[in-house]
Amino acid sequence: MKEQQAYYTLRSLPGILILLLLFLIPIAVVFSYALSDNASALINTISDSYTYRIILFTVTEAGLSALIAVIVAFPFAYIFSKYTFPGRKVIMTLSALSFTIPTILVVLGFVIWYGNNGLLNTLLMRISGSKEPVLEILYSFKAIILAHVYLNFPIAFLLITEAWTASSDVAEKASYTLGKSIRRTFFSVTLPSIKGSVISAFILIFLFCFSSFAIIMVLGGNPSYTTLETEIYRRARISGDTAGGASLSLISFAITGILLLASGYGRAKIKTERKTRKLIKGRGKTLFAIYLCVIVMLLFLLPPLLSILYRAFFTKNGVFTLRAWEEILGGGFGLISTAMEGIVMSFVIAFLASAAAIILASSMAMLSARKNSRLMPFLATLPMAAGSVTLGLGFSMLAAYIPHSSTIVSYLLVFLAHLIIVLPFSIRTITPGARTISPTLSLASYTLGASMGKTMRRVEMPLLRPYIKKAFAFSFALSLGEVNATLTLSDGHITTLPILIYRLIGSYDYQGAAALGTILLAEALIVFAIGEKGGNNGIS
Repeated sequence: MKEQQAYYTLRSLPGILILLLLFLIPIAVVFSYALSDNASALINTISDSYTYRIILFTVTEAGLSALIAVIVAFPFAYIFSKYTFPGRKVIMTLSALSFTIPTILVVLGFVIWYGNNGLLNTLLMRISGSKEPVLEILYSFKAIILAHVYLNFPIAFLLITEAWTASSDVAEKASYTLGKSIRRTFFSVTLPSIKGSVISAFILIFLFCFSSFAIIMVLGGNPSYTTLETEIYRRARISGDTAGGASLSLISFAITGILLLASGYGRAKIKTERKTRKLIKGRGKTLFAIYLCVIVMLLFLLPPLLSILYRAFFTKNGVFTLRAWEEILGGGFGLISTAMEGIVMSFVIAFLASAAAIILASSMAMLSARKNSRLMPFLATLPMAAGSVTLGLGFSMLAAYIPHSSTIVSYLLVFLAHLIIVLPFSIRTITPGARTISPTLSLASYTLGASMGKTMRRVEMPLLRPYIKKAFAFSFALSLGEVNATLTLSDGHITTLPILIYRLIGSYDYQGAAALGTILLAEALIVFAIGEKGGNNGIS
């Protein structure tokens, strides 16, 4: 119906314009710096062998992290896609929680749990009687890989499990009937049927690790472990070489843009089909093996997060104290602003950015579904290709052209940076829901005399509500834990909860960081619970 498509196009125009402007303006500013003085900075950056070492390390750590995460996820995906057992849904829900856990909490949890003086080493030293750390993990390449696998393993697990569960097992049974071995059947029948999800999971995790920032900055702890994102920040914000940072941003954008286009192949292979695989009820030795695997998964995922809660109330020597909480209530920590201001501003920015994102994304998702257009997924891909550090750098450079002295303008720029970061994820979350709404329902509403606006409010939006709630929860959590763009934009008086935690980690005040981390974790859990009530567990 052309009138309907025209209506959705008109409704989507504000969102499309805002997305393009918030993407193109900071990117244009970054590129103008990179191409200034006859592109001398860009030429020098491209011709510098150090640039290629950074690119090689970034690709290596991202590729290795993604590969290990996918490999580790496979056996767990096999179990959860083949068997049903008490607690299966709880574990799946806990895995989905990873989407709302801010990266800075993973960094903090790793420092407290895996540090040389961390809880794990303290426990192992007491058991072994050693006076030296038993495990030396932090500030190394293995710490980077382990943290990336920890953060992204649930993504691979959920994507592969979802595809594996939805795939038919008829071909597998036929292969066994013909006498093929389990190994031969897996590689010739099972793996090809879920190949799209495996590729999509790998590329998605690769991109997350490629643009990783806080994990590299804190857990790497070595100049040789420098990635494109950290080098962009170092040059632009620490060394004052904005042209050099902008040049690296252009290179990073080119690489991630190509990878995001390639990721379309993996997504194209994922088909929404009726669930045909019947899960087997686990019994006896099988059930014991299943729970053993579940225990291994929980022992990997839970300790770093639980250690944050423990450290918020206990010193490293195990003495109970409320010092950190007293300083929070008293506005302490001796930072740029009070802890309470950071908590409030993080909540306000996340709420406003998420609310704006779902309002804009809803109309854009409906347009994408009704026209079956690839334009919206493409537009949503652009900010992801740029990366949050590059977008933050662009807004920071843009601020130099805006005469201002108030913190209001600074926070407005932070809000806009957060909006362009979360908007693509809102679009991608709501669009699958929009595609499930039959055009027949809308046509029936028009036949009964309802206008297009009333049909959208009374018929389509209620059906989209579960997806909108999920999009809001995901966007809120993403904005709440955002540290890359905010730190790049920070000019000395921007305070958010993740920034405070980042600074406290840098000053070795782990108890203060843990107290603030507990608040951030509680907010993430609440938002996750709200999103889970929507009932949409799909991953777009």
